[in-house]
Formats: sequence, structure tokens, C-alpha cells
Amino acid sequence: MSTRKKRERVELWLEVTSPSYLGEKPVGNILVYSEQEAIGRTLEILYSDITEDPSHSYTKIKLRVVEVSGGVAKTSYWGHEVSRDYLRSILRRGSSKVEPIIDATTKDGYLLRLRVTLITREKISSNKSTFIHHLLTDMMKEKVSSMKLHQLVQDMLSGKTESDIFNLAKKHARIKYAGVSKVKILQTPEVKKEEVAAAT
Repeated sequence: MSTRKKRERVELWLEVTSPSYLGEKPVGNILVYSEQEAIGRTLEILYSDITEDPSHSYTKIKLRVVEVSGGVAKTSYWGHEVSRDYLRSILRRGSSKVEPIIDATTKDGYLLRLRVTLITREKISSNKSTFIHHLLTDMMKEKVSSMKLHQLVQDMLSGKTESDIFNLAKKHARIKYAGVSKVKILQTPEVKKEEVAAAT
């Protein structure tokens, strides 16, 4: 039987901050055993934790640790989602929902999957729903491809994208809610570079 003592693992608490394009504010703490172990960790917070605005509490933001320095874990945006309960509270009998799922790539190479949700004040026909579905898909593909990720994140979370969707759709229906209700990052530019390098 070995008498060698196991090396004790030292716990390390890191302060997590939001990305610079979301204010670089402290949003929580994580426990790790080494700074390297923190890289790639994800956590979910409420958008209101960043803005201190209670009206943003129905939106969850996912952050991913990309760098650790001086006991601080710096993050990047890794997606967001508007509460399903909140959306259900808006969707009433007599209204319609148009909800395209769109895959698009940002100007700096992030492949995203976006769920755009549009809720009307009254029922609309299936033909009009299909027409609006195509309008929203084309608009969002163009918007995503014209922006870098940090620009798009600011555009979506500031309400600018919501306003653009609303103004486009209101020409064809009375709108109760419009916005990007979910975003997931499917692929990063780094992964693409690795795939290209492996293929050559």
C-alpha cells in the first residue's frame, strides 16, 4: 500500500464578468481548481443582472468563459432565450404566432440559430403567416450577415432588432410582440479554422 499522500486540490473562486460589449459587469462567481479549468465553462444569468432593469428579467443570457486574468473570468456571449412563460402570457386566444427558425452566419464567422417570434393581435390567414415568415427570414439573414457578433448582440438586446421586426411586420398585421426569442451559437470561427486546417 502506497504511503504517498495525495496532493490536495486548492479551491479557487473566480469573479465572472459580462463581455465588454455588455458592460463588463460582475455577474457571479464560479468555483474551480485551476484557472485553465474555467475556460469554456458556461453560466446563465438574467439580462436584468446586467442592466438592473426589472423589465429584462424574462430574458436569460448564456455566457462562456474565454479568459481568466487576476482572479476574474472574462466571458463572451453564448446565446440567449426569452422565457416561454412570458411568451405564453402574451399569446392569447384569437391571436397568431409566426416563429421562423433561421441559421445564419455573422460577418466575423459565427454560425447562429435564431428563433424569431412574432405574435399578432388577431388571427391571420395561413397565406399571410407564410408570407411574414419569409419576410422575417430574409430580413434576419441579411442583418446577421452584415454584423459582427458583438454588434448583433447589442442590436438584439437593446431592442433595435425587435423594433426592426415590428416595423417590417406591422405593414401586414397588427403586432403584439416581435423579437428574437432564442439564439444558439452552433459554430465559432475557431472551429471552422480547425476544420479547414484538418482538411488540408
